[in-house]
Formats: sequence, structure tokens, C-alpha cells
Amino acid sequence: MNRKTPFSIILVVFLMVVGQALAGEDLESAQKYFDAGEFKKAVGLLKEITRKEPSNTEAWILLGNSYTGLQKNKNAIKAYEQALGIDSENENALFGLGINYSRLRQHSNAIEAYKKIIEINPKNAEAYFELGVSYDRTNHLTYAFEQYKILKTLDEDLARKLYHIILGS
Repeated sequence: MNRKTPFSIILVVFLMVVGQALAGEDLESAQKYFDAGEFKKAVGLLKEITRKEPSNTEAWILLGNSYTGLQKNKNAIKAYEQALGIDSENENALFGLGINYSRLRQHSNAIEAYKKIIEINPKNAEAYFELGVSYDRTNHLTYAFEQYKILKTLDEDLARKLYHIILGS
């Protein structure tokens, strides 16, 4: 065996570890930009991260969240769909998808996203709330009230808010 071979292997392993650490630092930086409301900076960094690591679900979700902050709903939907392509049961990606579909008034798509969250996690009060709001916006008041009844057992405050939305007060 050639003497250079073990060194080459060590170098490759080292570069992989350093690359993963740098990607983690980049994701932390992107999160800091997002938290500070600097969505454009976060998007720029996250586009680079997702290009280098297309299977990074967390980066795709944060990219979707950043686009949501910029009110670029179609871009946000694409980012969340990428995350769901990696992890089809990711509640954060599904929730972001629902929010952005609602913003685009594509309520049937939002309803499907919220239903999937509830299927995954039947105790997700926010999903019941948003599902109820989506039903209200599509004039399916019977379904909206069903969500209200379920929500009363999970979160009284959200249930009260949904009730006022349904009643239009």
C-alpha cells in the first residue's frame, strides 16, 4: 500500500467533518438572520446551504420560513415541498405549506396540509385551529365548528379565537 493512501483517506475524512461543521455554523448564522428579521440575508445563505446539502431538511424549512417572512409564498411552498420530499411527515414543513397556501387563498391545499399534520400528531392544537380557519374561509362552517369542538379539549384560548373567527366577531 502506498504511503500517500492513508494520508489521503485521513484528509478526505477531515474535510468531510470540517465541511459538516461549517454547514452547521452556516445554518446557525441563517437562523440568527431569520430571528433578527433579516430574511433576505437568511435566504442568501440558505440557498447556498441547500445547494451544497440538498438533503438538509432543516435548511429547507428555514428557507421556507424566510421566504414566508418575505411574503414570497410560492418560493416558500417550493422550499417546504423540498423538505417534505426528504421527510414527508415533517410537521413544520406541512404547517408552513398550509400557511402559504392560505395566503394564496388555495384553501383546499391548506386544508390537506393541516389534515396531514393532525394525522401525524392528533394533539397539534395549532393545526386544528388553522384547519378550522381554512374551513371558515371556504364557508364550510359545520367542519369549522367540528375543529372548534376538538380544539376546546386541547387549547381553550385557541378554541375561543376560532369561535370568534367563525362567528365573524
